Amino acid sequence: MESIDLSRINYLAVVVAGLAHMAVGMIWFHSRLFGKAWSELTGKDLTPAVKWVPVAIVGHLAIALVLAILMLFAGVTTVLGGLTVAVLVWLGFVVTLEIGELVWEKIPFKLFLIRIGNHLVALGLAGMILGAWR
Repeated sequence: MESIDLSRINYLAVVVAGLAHMAVGMIWFHSRLFGKAWSELTGKDLTPAVKWVPVAIVGHLAIALVLAILMLFAGVTTVLGGLTVAVLVWLGFVVTLEIGELVWEKIPFKLFLIRIGNHLVALGLAGMILGAWR
């Protein structure tokens, strides 16, 4: 396997992409967008488990870092390239994992669409930021 020079990653772009990824979720699940429907479908409220928020932040940053590494492997240097890699990650990993929720947890299809939609927009935005900000 070819080694990869991680010093070629723009870590400021990774932080911005990770924060943008997180912001999309906060907007997506606002009560004026999909938050109310999510609450009705899950029977849960949208109050976060505060003790896990730092872990969630690290998770969003990790998503952006892994996306940046994949883009480095793919030689992506454009917004469109970043979006393409993000959509492929979304389709190949997020959608397929969420299908398991349909099968095993028997979640409503509408909830499935809300969840994968959030991930598509969040990953797409992060990918475009990383692709543009070389």
